[in-house]
Amino acid sequence: MSFILAFSPLLVVLVGILYFKKPAMKVAPMALLWTMVLAFTYFNVKGLSFAENVDILDGLLWKGTKEGLKIVWMVFGAFVILNILRETGAIEDVKHTIAKISDDRRVQVIIIGLMLPIFLEGAAGAGAPAAIAAPFLVALGVNPVTAIVIALMGDATPCSWGGAGLTTIVGGGALTNAGISTVDLNSSMVGRIHMFGAMVIPFLMIAIAYGRKGFKNAIPFLLFAGVETGLWMFVLSNFVGAEVTSMGTGLLSIITVIVYLKVVGINTPEEYRYVFKSENGEKYSAWRALSPYIYMLLLLPTIRYGVPALVPNGFKLMCTFGYIVWVDAVIMVCGILGAFTLGVSFRQLMEIYNKTSRSIMPVLLTMGSLLIVAYIMQSPTTGMIQLLAHDLADVAGVFYPAAAVLIGSGGAFVTGTGLGSNIMFADMHIHAAQALGANPITVFAGQNAGASLGNLICPNNTVAACATVGQVHKEHEVLRETVLVFSVILLIYMSLSMLYTYVLFPTFGMN
Repeated sequence: MSFILAFSPLLVVLVGILYFKKPAMKVAPMALLWTMVLAFTYFNVKGLSFAENVDILDGLLWKGTKEGLKIVWMVFGAFVILNILRETGAIEDVKHTIAKISDDRRVQVIIIGLMLPIFLEGAAGAGAPAAIAAPFLVALGVNPVTAIVIALMGDATPCSWGGAGLTTIVGGGALTNAGISTVDLNSSMVGRIHMFGAMVIPFLMIAIAYGRKGFKNAIPFLLFAGVETGLWMFVLSNFVGAEVTSMGTGLLSIITVIVYLKVVGINTPEEYRYVFKSENGEKYSAWRALSPYIYMLLLLPTIRYGVPALVPNGFKLMCTFGYIVWVDAVIMVCGILGAFTLGVSFRQLMEIYNKTSRSIMPVLLTMGSLLIVAYIMQSPTTGMIQLLAHDLADVAGVFYPAAAVLIGSGGAFVTGTGLGSNIMFADMHIHAAQALGANPITVFAGQNAGASLGNLICPNNTVAACATVGQVHKEHEVLRETVLVFSVILLIYMSLSMLYTYVLFPTFGMN
């Protein structure tokens, strides 16, 4: 009974969006009200008075609203860039520029939908990959809902490292502080899981975007793209370091696949060939049309790595108002620089800001509600998330390594971040692994991989990505696709976690 009630807020979200096909803007406040009722009654585990509970929940309400504003700021910046490209007509030249790399729409989907998000996750993290890649895919003519699904899929693997490796470095702190593991060992093992995800995802992307017929003449390319991305991820995570794994994998994968296209190429059926048509020719040069994104690709890693290197306590300064805020600010600056480069007048830019503001305001209600639900469920005064995780662990027994993947996904589903999931459950996995006589490093790798994968179906991420391409209220369509993909990869990761723990690496990193 306790497990069902603890899970019920998540059930309200999933059933409301997927089964009843209600927009997240309506479902999220309902889930919040129900969660608050549980917090005051069944899950008042510390026996707090009504006034004490109100005081705690008031703080969580403010925290959720504040963090929701930070996410909406990123959504706003990303959507402004898309609207600038639409208003100026540069969006057509963006399509033409990408087509010069390859006029095969399927290749474009893999480069922009898989490799670019991996790079962006390493450069910035904090939700930037989907917020940037989804509008980019829409600019290339991909259906908006499909673009959102693909962008979320592209971010399903690199979140285990996140911006500059923070998800593994900080999230695995319980293991490193206890002297059980090191950052390098944690990064190595999760890389051995995600490399297989990277190999499978290109095929799933094309299946989602074009169905079975989309594989015509494309299997050699998809195989190459998946294998080389997975191998770069393995090499960097095992032999270089967590800090550069995501960004390096994304950048090297793009370079490698471009070389492949120049040397080997792909036989493109006419139905998948992008043909640039313009009566007036190109309005902007390639660099001007892509300028907002070029500025972003330059500024995000430069600021992320440059400020801490040049300024004392630089990283702490960047995170004064929260890690995501500096990313938000950079995206906004890139939008302004892009507008200037494209010749947008101040008045026109203000009109774009006004138009964008009206379209994303409902997102704040949704994001705030979902974040408050997450904070209440994580709170020690309710113990809801801890109860769910411990009950799953008790039932799992020897299958605990597989359960760790599921627990990691559940943590990210609720919190919206792989880092939050790792911090919450890493210590629990240590104790469970020791009780089983299993390797805690491989068990935590399962948790870490699952936490990254959970971002694929997290309602917060889905809502934010929908807002960046003007698809608010289409969350049920996105979740319907992402849940299917999530299930496929989840089974692969659970199997790998069991295989690594009991067969291939039972003594990995252990003295």
